[in-house]
Amino acid sequence: MINMKQASMKQAGVKQAIGQFVLLALGVCASSTALAATATDSGRPLALRVQHELSALGKDGVKRDVSFGERVYRNGDSVWIEREVPASVRHAHDEAEHAAGDKGHKHMDVSTAARWIERKPNGELNVRLVSDQMRKTFEVRQGDYGNIGFDGSWAAASHLLDPALLKTMKANGPVRDGVQEYTARRGDERVTVQWDVAGQYPRLVQSLNTSGTQKKITRVTSVATPASAPWSRTRGYAQGDYSDLLD
Repeated sequence: MINMKQASMKQAGVKQAIGQFVLLALGVCASSTALAATATDSGRPLALRVQHELSALGKDGVKRDVSFGERVYRNGDSVWIEREVPASVRHAHDEAEHAAGDKGHKHMDVSTAARWIERKPNGELNVRLVSDQMRKTFEVRQGDYGNIGFDGSWAAASHLLDPALLKTMKANGPVRDGVQEYTARRGDERVTVQWDVAGQYPRLVQSLNTSGTQKKITRVTSVATPASAPWSRTRGYAQGDYSDLLD
């Protein structure tokens, strides 16, 4: 809903694709299992809060913790993913941009910009960054997907985790309280996914290593759907290209 690489997470900006996070942990060696029967209901609007946590204990004995939250809205063939930024931080950022003038506006913080992803009838994707402050959307072409932490997978964007990955994991028991749990192991890492069968999204994605020095957790909760889709506020916004931000 997303290239989360633990070693470069802080320097390169936080990546939003949970699918890449799980793929790195699973690799290609997990055995194939049958996917549990699902009651797919991905057509109705769905609003989610996603909380990512990464903890790593380095060889220097220093423990490094990173956490951040996102809001995700899904409706039909459109997905909106937006970072949660505390009001105090956003205010300080706005003041800095105002002081810098137009030159500062050119360097929009891509890591916190909302991502608006639409799937066209022919299967092609329309990916945009949205700046409410600039009242402008920026089209992101396929060659630049990696620069914004998007792997190009519609399934991963709309479900936060590509459901096909579940077929490479072991289903643990029957569905309980609407959730099917899956596990897989790669090397010294154990990956757990708790899949919401009706909503078709992961409630939990967790990766732990046996030594206890690395832990990655993504928690997803359903929240009240907004009165209107977040992309409705872009009506009247100017349109630009991602390359405009590279000047």
